[in-house]
Amino acid sequence: MFDTIKKPLRGPVRRAKRGWLMYSEFLRDYRRYRDSAAPSDDAVTDVVSGVNLEAQLTKDYHRVEKGLSLRQPKQPFGAAVEKRLAMLIPVAGAQAAEAPYLRFAEDAKGALGNWNGGGAVDDEVSPQAMPAPLFGAVEMDRFFATRHSVRDFDETRPVEPATIEEAVRLTTYTPSVCNRQAGRVHAFSGAADSARILVHQNGNAGFRDQVRSVLVVTVERGLFAGATERNQRWVDGGLFAMTLVWALHGLGVSSCMLNWSMTNAQSDALRREAGIPDSEDIICMIAIGYAPEQGFRVARSPRRPVGQVLTTH
Repeated sequence: MFDTIKKPLRGPVRRAKRGWLMYSEFLRDYRRYRDSAAPSDDAVTDVVSGVNLEAQLTKDYHRVEKGLSLRQPKQPFGAAVEKRLAMLIPVAGAQAAEAPYLRFAEDAKGALGNWNGGGAVDDEVSPQAMPAPLFGAVEMDRFFATRHSVRDFDETRPVEPATIEEAVRLTTYTPSVCNRQAGRVHAFSGAADSARILVHQNGNAGFRDQVRSVLVVTVERGLFAGATERNQRWVDGGLFAMTLVWALHGLGVSSCMLNWSMTNAQSDALRREAGIPDSEDIICMIAIGYAPEQGFRVARSPRRPVGQVLTTH
């Protein structure tokens, strides 16, 4: 009797448990974002502080830069932006007088006032640029096609700190929403440190003992604002992580991106292990190193035909 009652409930009970787990994870995501995100433009006041203040000023100074980079900028424009800059620049001066974003905001406010007053476009705020040099099709194909996810590293050749630093410097050119540059990199080197970080991710067990450097890519949650940017962290974080991998590839360093599709509890455990602030969301791990010079095997990973990817309208 009991067996006949229990069997029909197994499916619904499992689905209920899965549903509750999803709900609890979404709820924690919501609370984290609610408590960290900057206010939307229409809710900003002079009590905004810290990284939320940086987010708002960066949004607004970049709006001026973008407006003045148009072929025919409006005149006047940016009344709300100018009003917020006037309100928040003194706040930032009291909180973070040496912060670079404060100087950029002051420059933008001056450039906007000059333009709206009938002046010329400020060459520092919106500088002149020239088209980028073209690279040949062969070179482009060689660069993109020769990057593989490598799971066979030379344990005797560690990646130099200076090389990692140069890769991160190049990665700072990644486009980001309103130039807020929320991407962060936590670097760990050496067999022991790499292993204690990698053990938190399941996809590297087969080659973990060969890894001598691992990077954890995160984004600063407080640099995003309002309900409409609740998913922008993952967009900007993904762009940043991919640029970092291309920069490493250009510098001759092999890599394997390790996804971070984890629960909040697992993310918290990695934060504690790696010393990552709670204000940062984890995007992915990247195992890096030099591949064996005598050659190595990679997954075939066939590519979709362009016709399945591109839709021309």
